[in-house]
Amino acid sequence: MKKLLLTTFLSFIFIHLMYADDGPNIWSTSLSGAGQIWSIAVNPADQNVLYAGSNTTGIWKSTNLGVSWTQSNSGLTNLTVQTIGIGTSNPNVVYCGTSQTGAGAGVYRSTDAGASWTLVNNGIVETSKGIQSIAVDPTDPLIVYAAVFDGLVDSQVGIYKSYDGGDTWEQANIGMGTVKNVLTIVINPLNPDVVYCGTSFGVVSAMGPPHIYKSVDGALNWTDISNGIPNLTTDNKPVRCLSISRADTSVLIAGIFMNTDTIAGMYYTSNGGNLWVRRNNGLPNVVATLTRSCIIRPGSATEFYAGMGNTTNTGVGVFKTTNAGLLWTDFNGGTLSNSTSVRALNFRTLGDSTLYAGGAHPTVATGQGVFEYSSDLTGIVIQNENSPDEFALNQNYPNPFNPNTVISYRIPENSFVSLKVFDMSGKEIMTLVNQMQNTGSYNYSFNGSDLSSGVYYYSLKAGENTITKSMLLVK
Repeated sequence: MKKLLLTTFLSFIFIHLMYADDGPNIWSTSLSGAGQIWSIAVNPADQNVLYAGSNTTGIWKSTNLGVSWTQSNSGLTNLTVQTIGIGTSNPNVVYCGTSQTGAGAGVYRSTDAGASWTLVNNGIVETSKGIQSIAVDPTDPLIVYAAVFDGLVDSQVGIYKSYDGGDTWEQANIGMGTVKNVLTIVINPLNPDVVYCGTSFGVVSAMGPPHIYKSVDGALNWTDISNGIPNLTTDNKPVRCLSISRADTSVLIAGIFMNTDTIAGMYYTSNGGNLWVRRNNGLPNVVATLTRSCIIRPGSATEFYAGMGNTTNTGVGVFKTTNAGLLWTDFNGGTLSNSTSVRALNFRTLGDSTLYAGGAHPTVATGQGVFEYSSDLTGIVIQNENSPDEFALNQNYPNPFNPNTVISYRIPENSFVSLKVFDMSGKEIMTLVNQMQNTGSYNYSFNGSDLSSGVYYYSLKAGENTITKSMLLVK
């Protein structure tokens, strides 16, 4: 039974739809007919460009915010795609990892934004090359991590690291315990030497516990930071997803399966993993509830989303919290129902804040695909004098920061406002406003002429709400 549950979580049939959010609890379908969607990636420099990984039809790509999609499988001989990673510093470099099923399993790399793919398995010694997670260094697209585990036998190595874009892979598991069945890897966006990963239990022994590990030296060494998560040897609770806040990188969340009891679910740390606390109030709390995906909203350390599934496909879908997990609420609606399991979540943050979800359902085909939820803040309007609607990415108006740039915004009265500028890695560049403002309309001028050429975005937060917009510095 325990092995069956593990196999279920790895091969759980998802309905393949992608969804997008068009307003409070209103989701719309972005991609259908593509198969179960197991991964979603967003180009950080041109967020018109999206990638979706299907469990049957390979890679799908959109260049118009998900309005239309085309398959992008040239060179990809295994079409069961489980994970996608993209290079922040060079988004033309994209990686994907497949299931172990069929020929051509393993890691693929594209250097032309998905137009063509090359299998790059040299050095990965696992006989069965099921790739569970890929993470790309935000400062160097050639540095990449891959977790190899097929859910059927224990992984020999678990984590591999490449310094040359996958041409060669090195084993990277020093400090891990006997069980190296890694399911998820995330990198600190402000310090890429800091890496986290989460494991499953032992498949052969059907014994736990799962672990969360942390490295501060780029995966040369790992330290167990499982304090607070279920730790009995009989625990069969995979750590399926991790997400790290860009606003406060000491904040992470972890999703842990409730395979055999109800003491798993969502966990939270505010100190970089030194202690994890369970924050599951409002989430489904029954045996076989499976947290399949989780994400912290960019620019926030308190707004989290979880994609849920279970064996009955009831009361699942997407859940949201705005108070760091103290209370979760159902976030389904429109074409995304609470009977749709969600395996993938990702945000588009420039221009507006759109959440994408990869849906799956074992029997109802219309519950599969990519869904989107566009979530500009109700009650907050922000624009720039150079572009009346918004700062459009790649809009070439001359020297927007010299003379001064004016940001105009309206907010609910008596709101604490934070207005900050970030670079594309998520690093804060400058704080423009950080104070209580008691009227509703403001103009704020600043001079960004001292910034280097490149792409930046600003984040406006009023109360619990955050909105991000893009801006392009051209010199």
